[in-house]
Amino acid sequence: MLGCSLTNLAAQIRWLPKREKILEESPEHIPSGLDSDAFGHPVLIVTRGMDEKDRVGVFLMTSFNNRNILAKFPSSSHRRNREPYWPIDPTPKHPDTGNLLKLKDQRLMDKEYSYVNSQTSYPVRYEILKPYKSIESEDDWVLEEESYKKITKGRDYDRLHGRSWRRGGAEPTLPLPEPVKEREREGKQASKTSSTEETPTLAEAIREKYMREYYEEIKDFLLWDDYTSLFSFWHDR
Repeated sequence: MLGCSLTNLAAQIRWLPKREKILEESPEHIPSGLDSDAFGHPVLIVTRGMDEKDRVGVFLMTSFNNRNILAKFPSSSHRRNREPYWPIDPTPKHPDTGNLLKLKDQRLMDKEYSYVNSQTSYPVRYEILKPYKSIESEDDWVLEEESYKKITKGRDYDRLHGRSWRRGGAEPTLPLPEPVKEREREGKQASKTSSTEETPTLAEAIREKYMREYYEEIKDFLLWDDYTSLFSFWHDR
């Protein structure tokens, strides 16, 4: 069984308590960015360790009220809605991708239908997460390593989720697309031909404007986590 050390938390299924419970016990640690219906559900930890605020990254889980995903998204036009959800055994395989996650030691989820939403991960204080089953040890409900690699697509979430999850070192440098380079050159030229004090920021403003527009155009071709990582990098500058 996978040990539950604080340096390798990935692949654990834990319980995110109801919002009212967290507010009662640790109001300062209430996770932000989560819809109210995300609370009172299991989550899958995807980061191998915690960040500097003792948070882990989690994928949300749902049973769709113990229904097959085809009952939630029945139409062929809903394929894109179904895509980020990964079923866990004994849930039937994904109707479009054939994906199926498995637990270590051949364990089965206790519900007929359980899905992990891999669209994005959320930072949650590790201390507020509870064992999936309160009478059992923390690491009883853990994905097989192969399943973990599949759902994270081999990516190291300690490095790639966002600035909070990156290890020490230089910030990543985004490749500057040619259309943005061209607009940046225009901005620099404008800076040279103008004498106002505002011109040093003109090139940077033009660069950022077209950088944002460029990534908006290509976002449909990127995985959601890759897109949000790129966009948040510029947003945080």
